[in-house]
Amino acid sequence: MATSARRVIKQVEDSGEELSGNIAQQIASLRKEIAAIADAVSDYGGSSLGDVQHNALALAKEVRHQGTVVARQVGRQANAASKVVQENPVPVIVALGTIALISALIFSRD
Repeated sequence: MATSARRVIKQVEDSGEELSGNIAQQIASLRKEIAAIADAVSDYGGSSLGDVQHNALALAKEVRHQGTVVARQVGRQANAASKVVQENPVPVIVALGTIALISALIFSRD
């Protein structure tokens, strides 16, 4: 009986050592996979940051261009409006007077 108990103990010890070896191999394999995933995420993060910077630069250029176009259009309309006012100032004076009257009525209320 003592011999069979020793055999069982020996088998359990061997199984434990084998199990420890398998777990160590699995841990090493998982570490390699985690390192590969970390590298992939790092590469992806770097490229996406570059993409964001590129897109932001393109957007800034487009906004600058559109701002220039809008400024030209506003200048043209201001010139056209000034010509109209010079040619016929009565409607402008009436409109400004109306705005002043309505403003006075609204702001004089307590």
